[in-house]
Amino acid sequence: MDFGILSILPPLLAILLAFITKNVLLSLIAAVFVGATMIAGNPIVGFVDIFGNYMIPKIADPWNAGVIAMTLFVGCFSVMLERGGGAWAFGQAVKDKITTRKQGQIAGWIGGLMIFFSDSSNSVIVGPILRAVTDRLKISREKLAYICDSTASSVPLLLPITGWGALVMGIYKESLPAGTNLVDVFVKSVPFNLYTITIILMVLVIAVTGWDFGPMRKAEIRARKLGKLVADDAHIKKSETFQLKEGAHPTAWGLIAPLIVLIGSLFATMYYTGPKGEGFMNTITNSDTMLSLTVAFFSAALVGVLIAMKNKVLTFKESYQVFIDGFQQMIEAILILIFAWCIGGVTSDVGAADYIVEATRGFMTPGIMFISLFVTACITSFATGSSWGSFAIFLPIAIPLALANDVSIYPAIGASLAGSLFGDHCSPISDSTILASLGASCDHLAHVKTQLPYAVLAALASIAGFVTAAITMNGFISLAVSIVCMVAFLYVMNKVDRKRYPENEMAE
Repeated sequence: MDFGILSILPPLLAILLAFITKNVLLSLIAAVFVGATMIAGNPIVGFVDIFGNYMIPKIADPWNAGVIAMTLFVGCFSVMLERGGGAWAFGQAVKDKITTRKQGQIAGWIGGLMIFFSDSSNSVIVGPILRAVTDRLKISREKLAYICDSTASSVPLLLPITGWGALVMGIYKESLPAGTNLVDVFVKSVPFNLYTITIILMVLVIAVTGWDFGPMRKAEIRARKLGKLVADDAHIKKSETFQLKEGAHPTAWGLIAPLIVLIGSLFATMYYTGPKGEGFMNTITNSDTMLSLTVAFFSAALVGVLIAMKNKVLTFKESYQVFIDGFQQMIEAILILIFAWCIGGVTSDVGAADYIVEATRGFMTPGIMFISLFVTACITSFATGSSWGSFAIFLPIAIPLALANDVSIYPAIGASLAGSLFGDHCSPISDSTILASLGASCDHLAHVKTQLPYAVLAALASIAGFVTAAITMNGFISLAVSIVCMVAFLYVMNKVDRKRYPENEMAE
């Protein structure tokens, strides 16, 4: 059935409801119901079809089932690191070796890269561990929150071996021919994920050069000159920190060993499940990725709790509770996953992508396509506070749009992912933004206010990169343009602010 312009109703409804309700899960459910009703012809059959045609088949899909299993064990691994004491011990071991503000900021950046598997764990582990270091070095809490937030969601989105990577591959596999190597598609789209890479490198550039500007520069001068880590009127919610029990002796191996097991068991299982005889890389890229990730995260979590028990950090009962709480922590994420897959199926079945292709055929160019996808995903994710919901809405549209216009799918995927991350990175209602404020013990609105100009600057630099992508179709050239623009913008903004607001006057 041809629904015409009504075919865009389900994804549009998901966006509008998320804007209004700020609840992504309920918005996705409502949009799936409307789409199923359109296809069935009446709401009763449509309601039944949500389960029969979408929810159950999506859960039963082997790849999706693997994503769900892996997500559960990612939760366990995250809780293990929070409670096992290894991350705390590692922080204690290195804190005295960090003696300058530059080193403190770079340490936070490296910590964010190390905790690559989960956005939530990144902020709640790195923030509390580094807080004592950054406080001693008079680095503002706003800067610590910015460092945590800029790596928390960004790093997982660049790796196919994370829950974020698995989610993305699960969504776009519905829009690609059967048998497509999903990992290969993901890897080839990474250089076009311009905002994500730019914002990660921007943290390092600022840490090394000190080119702060806007509200962040004022916060840093306040901390450095006056010793005020937060503003006088700050409202801070303190996060839970690791409490060392009597008789416990955690070591850094509680962090290092699980990470070694995670990587080692991942590649061992990928090699075991992949085809042999055509080289190691062919074996790895054609292996059972979801099975390998599930085994890896479970093995790493198990090793972590065993070390914690040996070091008397956790009892047997507390170790068991790590897995229960890890599962519970991921329930909402799994529900969003399921209905993200469902909205992708509904969007395809009502012909939304086909309608958009036909409606834009006369004027759609690669430049318009990439920038439109990026900007609309930015706006949607900022208003809803959810990158996952934006992935579910934009990827099923972006890929058919690129294919129909004979354009590479990789920059289209990259633009959708990058724009979707923007809101997750800086929206005041985003879980990642809230957790970064919590982990850094920073006033939440102060964190948003100081981070937003940096996010917008990175987004503008990314637009320059997508214009380049439309011309060259080369991810590395496009990325280089984004990075150069980011550095140039930072330099200019810092120089302007230094003249407008001299440091000695601001500290008075």
